[in-house]
Amino acid sequence: MKNRIKERFIKVLENAEILDKRAYLTIDGEGNVERKAMNLTIPAMVFCQDETIFEEILKIESNKKEREKEKKIDRLSNLTIDKLKENFTKLVVKGEVEFAKRYGKELALRDLEEFNKALFNLSLMDNIAFKKPMMALAMREILKTIGWDDKVGYLVISYFTKQRYDLSCLELVEGIENKDFDVPDILELIAYKKVLNEYEYKNEKKYAAMLSKWKNETKELAISPVENEILKTIKF
Repeated sequence: MKNRIKERFIKVLENAEILDKRAYLTIDGEGNVERKAMNLTIPAMVFCQDETIFEEILKIESNKKEREKEKKIDRLSNLTIDKLKENFTKLVVKGEVEFAKRYGKELALRDLEEFNKALFNLSLMDNIAFKKPMMALAMREILKTIGWDDKVGYLVISYFTKQRYDLSCLELVEGIENKDFDVPDILELIAYKKVLNEYEYKNEKKYAAMLSKWKNETKELAISPVENEILKTIKF
C-alpha cells in the first residue's frame, strides 16, 4: 500500500486545485437542498488496487470549473493539544474551513495520533451516507506514508467541513453497550465500524447505536467500480 500511495501522490498534487468543490451543500431561495457526493480521489489513491480505475476516477473528479486557488496553511502557536483538538472539532462542525485547516495542520504536526483520533471522531458523528470514515481512514494512511502535506490536508479537511454536518441521528439516538456486532458488506458500514473499533471514544455508546440503526435500516446501495475496489481493501 505504501508504494501505491507514494506513486499516486504526485498525480494528486498536480491536480489538487481542481479536486476540491467550492461547496458540497447548496440551497436556493425556495429551500431546495442539494448535496454533492464526496470526491473519491483521496480514498482511491490509498485503497484502490486497480491502477486503471484510479486513473479514471482522478480524471472524472478533476473539475476545472471548481478550481480553488491554493493557499499556504499557516501554523499556530501557544495552544495546548487539548485546545487544538477542541477548536478543530468545533470549527469543522461549524463549517469554517479556513480556520479548521489551520487547527488541523497544527494538531497533525504536534501530535499525529491525536489528530487521527479527532478526525476519526468527527467522521463518526455525521450521517453515514457522507462516507467520512472512509476519508478519515485514507488520511491516516497518507500521514503514515507521506506525512502532512498542505494540499492533501486541505482536501480532506475541506470535505469534512464543506459537507455540512447532519447531527440529527447523534442527537436522537440512545446509546448501547455492545459494539461487537457484524455488519453487511456495505462500504459505508464497514468503514464506520473499522473507525469505531480503532479507539475508545467518549460517545462510543451512541456511535455503536448509530451503526446498529444504520445496519438495520440501510439496504444494499448501488456501488461504483472504484467504491467496490475500496471496499475490498478496507474489509481486510
